Amino acid sequence: MQNWFIKARENTDHILDAIKKQPFITELINGTLPIDVFEFYINQDSLYLENYKKVLAAVGLKCTHSNDMQFFLRSASGIIEVENHLHQLFLKDKQFSKEPSPSCELYISYLTKMTTNYSVEEGLAAVLPCFTIYKEVGDYILANQNNSIANPYQNWIDTYGGEEFSKSVAQAIEITNKYASKTTEETLDKMNLAFEKSSKLEFIFWDSAYKKEQWKI
Repeated sequence: MQNWFIKARENTDHILDAIKKQPFITELINGTLPIDVFEFYINQDSLYLENYKKVLAAVGLKCTHSNDMQFFLRSASGIIEVENHLHQLFLKDKQFSKEPSPSCELYISYLTKMTTNYSVEEGLAAVLPCFTIYKEVGDYILANQNNSIANPYQNWIDTYGGEEFSKSVAQAIEITNKYASKTTEETLDKMNLAFEKSSKLEFIFWDSAYKKEQWKI
């Protein structure tokens, strides 16, 4: 299989479409998303990224090619800069919750499990949607917004719609395709499932942020 990602992406197209239709995204596009909802999202996203960098490092260390390993380690390091940038722009001196929401906790736990306990192929498939979906959503927002000058969230939008991020996504896809092309049909099925689950968790994460999800007890 030369391009595993194309098929995996096609099989999860309905999930991406559902994400694009979420009120979080539609209100983000026109700049009407309530600031308290966005701040809740940024807070949870920071908690997620704090763990996602560890996940990327873990999957990188499992890679058998040094260039692949270096890519994921660099990506993990780069997240630190993104975290600091988002904090300075949107949270600043506001009170910062250190407790992940139930959905954030679920997503973090799933990625940690997949990159720690399973094959490198499954780990790669699990971490990939965070790259690809953010890029596609970023591109979608840029293509559909008409008030970028006045949008209070433009800095966030530009972070995930920029050329540098696009290059990273392309490299992550290339690496995952390479490992998929050399594995078994059984592992490919597991990769498909991991990619689908992480894509669903992306939907759940944004949905939970819009609802400012809290632990019920």
